[in-house]
Amino acid sequence: MKWAVLIFFVFSFLVTQADYLIFSNNGKMGIKDEQGQVVIPPSFDALGWSDGSFSVIGNVTGYRLNNHWGILNLKNEFLTSADFESLVYAGADNIIARKKINQVKVKTGCLNLHGEIKIPFQYEGINIYGLRAIVFNFDNAKYVYGLIDLQNHVLIPLRYKNIYPLGTLRYAVENESGKIALHGEDGKPITDFLIDSISSFHDSKAIIYQNLRQGLIDRDGVIKLKPVYRSIKIEGGNRVKVQAPHEWLFITEKNEIVNHYSADELMPVDEDLFIINTSNKYGLIDTNLKLLCPVQYDQLTPIGNNLYLARLSEKMGVINADDSVSIPFIYDSLHAHKDALRAYRKIEGWSLIDRNNNTLTQKNYDWVSAQSSNLFPVINNHYWGALSITGEEIIHCVYDSLVEITPDLLVVKFKNQYGIINTHGNWIIAPQLIPMHLINNVLYSQKESQNIFLKNFKREIIYFTDNHLEFKENFFVEYLQDGTEKTVDYLGRTVSRTSPAVVGNVELIFQSSEGLRGVKRDGKFGFIDERGRLRIANRYDDIGEFHEGLAAFKLIGKWGFINSSDQVIINPNYEKVSHFVNGLAIAYRNGKSGVIDKKGKPVLSFQYDSIHFLPNKKYLLFAGGRSGLADENGLILIDSRFDYLAELRNGLVVVGNDGKFGALTTTGLNVIPITYDKLTFDKKHNQFLALKRSEWIEVDIK
Repeated sequence: MKWAVLIFFVFSFLVTQADYLIFSNNGKMGIKDEQGQVVIPPSFDALGWSDGSFSVIGNVTGYRLNNHWGILNLKNEFLTSADFESLVYAGADNIIARKKINQVKVKTGCLNLHGEIKIPFQYEGINIYGLRAIVFNFDNAKYVYGLIDLQNHVLIPLRYKNIYPLGTLRYAVENESGKIALHGEDGKPITDFLIDSISSFHDSKAIIYQNLRQGLIDRDGVIKLKPVYRSIKIEGGNRVKVQAPHEWLFITEKNEIVNHYSADELMPVDEDLFIINTSNKYGLIDTNLKLLCPVQYDQLTPIGNNLYLARLSEKMGVINADDSVSIPFIYDSLHAHKDALRAYRKIEGWSLIDRNNNTLTQKNYDWVSAQSSNLFPVINNHYWGALSITGEEIIHCVYDSLVEITPDLLVVKFKNQYGIINTHGNWIIAPQLIPMHLINNVLYSQKESQNIFLKNFKREIIYFTDNHLEFKENFFVEYLQDGTEKTVDYLGRTVSRTSPAVVGNVELIFQSSEGLRGVKRDGKFGFIDERGRLRIANRYDDIGEFHEGLAAFKLIGKWGFINSSDQVIINPNYEKVSHFVNGLAIAYRNGKSGVIDKKGKPVLSFQYDSIHFLPNKKYLLFAGGRSGLADENGLILIDSRFDYLAELRNGLVVVGNDGKFGALTTTGLNVIPITYDKLTFDKKHNQFLALKRSEWIEVDIK
């Protein structure tokens, strides 16, 4: 009956909310009813509540004058003076208010709609849930929480780390150790502090977490399912679905299961360690499956020397494999590099630290960028500079940007001009308007209009051209429009020159291959030799390069192959072809692909959707969305019957179908059955890691 009265009481307040509107006049606020009649004259700085919302509850609302809040009714009668820092409506007849108690203290209390004090102003904060309120205060440099009723009777004393509601009449109370107990609305404990976390109640049941496993508890604190499951779903009524932990199996190449471990993920780190993931938490185990580092981290990344970058409770640090802390968890962001770590704290900014948490920088920065060569670019007060690997600011933060960084020199932008400095910050090339690019430690290039200028650090022009240049270590290559290639040293001297010396309307010249170079002239393709003599007439619609004595040619929309004497070796019968490798080429005919030999004889018939030549000289075959494998001679090793296929270096092949994986030999013999949800080869330990995911099972809870 008590709840029925309360519901009616709340409803009677809420029905008045939509009947009134705020209006303004000369910067002051007033209220009109739905007929447009003025109810409250416009004489207030604001009306409604300090959280920005507006409502009229039981003919009452809030007002603001002189930056303070009070309560008035629709008769324009002040129920309280404007004494409050804030007023927020909290349901029923509750208004959460904050009030200055003295010159330094502001406390929170609760008023009713008449402006009378329900909960005195003695708390830092109040959150009302039905007939109860969670309150908190600041004590000994930390917040402590408790539970009261709306007459300020203490039900749970203010000494806990946190309290939060779990639905009607139940509360989770967390102690200093982070363990949770279930409490009732009377504040009395229902369970001991044994729970790591707990969900809200659904159908009088809640999911609890202990040691990263899930169980089930009822409202009376009775454990309905022990916390041994990976996951639990409450279906409704007495029906619940459970999933056991996933299992990883350690399997030899002979399909011998030598060990197993329960985890969601298992990743080899080195010869001795594995990173494990359970319920999105990470830890470390050794090869004997001994837990070295507890499964408690939100992130765990190896950074070398047996150290791991870790995230814990939204802070980052570095731990050793034995879980000892090398860098404390005080950073909001932490990035490991070869020579140092970039560290960020919101209250300080960015800095460089070493792996023992020694600060290398003399000050903090707005940003420290990733290591480039032997420098860390930084920003301070919107300007760029750079740190050495020891944290010294060797390039002061005075530049618009760092355009290019090498171990010894930098291209910088300074006051919208470009120049080159050394790692001591000394100008090598003074700032100028034209951007520049470093070639080496003595030369740079600039592009002006269409010309590229190669200059030394005396700003003397070594070479210039409007052709494309390709820079090498000791020389550069210039590609002329007529196909000539000039090799030029960095003194500007031509070392060699390859000129096709072709007459006529030359449109395109290709790279040389097997002594012949493709050339396009008058819309047709042919070949010339290194001396520019025409060896194969320009009569083809398109061509490929020579490989193994044959080149592809296209004629009347089809591809074939010719030899260097312009003899047609394979007639143009194909929509597309590759070049020859080991005497074989991939070809497409009638929308299907196959493999042919140098006589045009099919080695692999034209039945595949596509064929890919692999680096190990085998062929990956695709047909009907399935994969197979053929050797370098075109002999089929594995038929195209798998969704997934990847050859390993140990001569085995991981295959998969319908989300399940196994392993075969390259001759197609089963080694590991195709029953696993994930299969990876751990080459460090010469074994397979196979994941067996658990199925969902429905159980009845009495």
